[in-house]
Amino acid sequence: MKRPTLNSATFLFYVTIICYILPLGSCASEKDNFEDDQTTNIPPEEPTANSNAKITSFSFLSTDNEGLTTNINGTLDEETKTIRVELDPIQIAIEQLIPTITLTSGSTVSPISKSEQDFSHEITYTVTAENGIATAYKVVPSIVGTICTDNLEDSGPVIVTANNQRIENLYIRTSNQHGIEINNHSGVVITNCIIEYTGAFMGIKFTSADNLTIKNCYIKYTNAPSSGPLEDSERNCIEGIGSQNIVIANVKLEDGSTGIRLNQCDDSVLRYIEGHNMRGPFPRGQLVQYDKCDGGLLENFSVINDREVAWTEDNISVYKSGGQQIKKGLIVGNNSPTGVGVLFEDQNTEGARGGYGGLVEDVDFLEMGNGVVSSVEGSKNVSFTRIRAKQIICGDLGQNRGKSTSNSLIFAAFGTTANTGGNTINDCIVYNSCNPTNIVWPEHNFDVIDFRTDVDFEPRNPIVLNFNCPTDD
Repeated sequence: MKRPTLNSATFLFYVTIICYILPLGSCASEKDNFEDDQTTNIPPEEPTANSNAKITSFSFLSTDNEGLTTNINGTLDEETKTIRVELDPIQIAIEQLIPTITLTSGSTVSPISKSEQDFSHEITYTVTAENGIATAYKVVPSIVGTICTDNLEDSGPVIVTANNQRIENLYIRTSNQHGIEINNHSGVVITNCIIEYTGAFMGIKFTSADNLTIKNCYIKYTNAPSSGPLEDSERNCIEGIGSQNIVIANVKLEDGSTGIRLNQCDDSVLRYIEGHNMRGPFPRGQLVQYDKCDGGLLENFSVINDREVAWTEDNISVYKSGGQQIKKGLIVGNNSPTGVGVLFEDQNTEGARGGYGGLVEDVDFLEMGNGVVSSVEGSKNVSFTRIRAKQIICGDLGQNRGKSTSNSLIFAAFGTTANTGGNTINDCIVYNSCNPTNIVWPEHNFDVIDFRTDVDFEPRNPIVLNFNCPTDD
């Protein structure tokens, strides 16, 4: 029997069908493979960088900061990017505090969290998001006291009778003698007191009172006229004579002839001094006067003088004294035709003590008329560093006291032999002076003259000591 065979027509039909089907299957497979390959090779979407750079909390922990018994938490205002913290310099060294800062995820901050900073003044922290967008936050410290009038015992004037005596928690009112008087006693501590005094007396007067500490006090001359000077120049809030190593801290002074007058008091330390409306008359009218003192530090201070109320001379006077450091301050208001903001004077005259030199650093001046800073009449080697001044006055200074006798000079060094002054002006700003051609005189008594006139600035915050009683909400 013969095997069946395909004829040529049948074979051609099958070949045609196979060839038609194979390309169709092959084309479909290549397309599918291409699409699969494309799906496999698409890179995953990268996460979007976080642009939300915020500080969410700011605090000082007791575990990080010596002297703190409880944590201090800042009050954050996100709208203004401001953080406010209340600090007591009597309790802690606020120049050396370590903050703890919490941020939104992925953000960084500079200066970094847990790094020690000086919080005696405002600090700017810059928070940077993952995408590089930066946001600045301003930390504003408020310096507070710790006394409350409800916790004080009413008292008349006090006379110290022993070394190392403590006078504390008193509300002293006096009209017939000094509020507190110390003679020939050392190591005395005056703390947590309010002193209201009037008449021809001082709030606190001390002589030969080495190692005296005055802290956390409010001293006010009462019955001052609504404007203008007191009856005489011997009604100072604090006056000291011949006393070494004095510490005055966290003290508010108001309406005295002068706030603090030190005569032959060497190496004093004055910190966190708040002054208002020094009343004079001449030669008083200062927030602080050093008279024949060797050295001394005035740091973190402010004085606000209403020129229609106060009766100023120099705001800070360094007279026949040398080596004083005046740092981190705000001086507002001087209506004296002959007074300046900070004056170094007569360092080479008879009776002078402390040699030459001094420093004024990081102090802002507003509403000055006759001058901002001076090293004159035999004084030299004074450094004026990062001084900032604006709102200089060329017209009447207030209360009909007339105009400036210096034609609104800023930096002065007259009365010293030419080319021997050795004073320096370093990185200072004088903005929008009313007499822009009268900035430095005479130039030959300054070794360095470095200032700008094209930059405005935001003045330092005044010292504000809070002696009010807390209220229950």
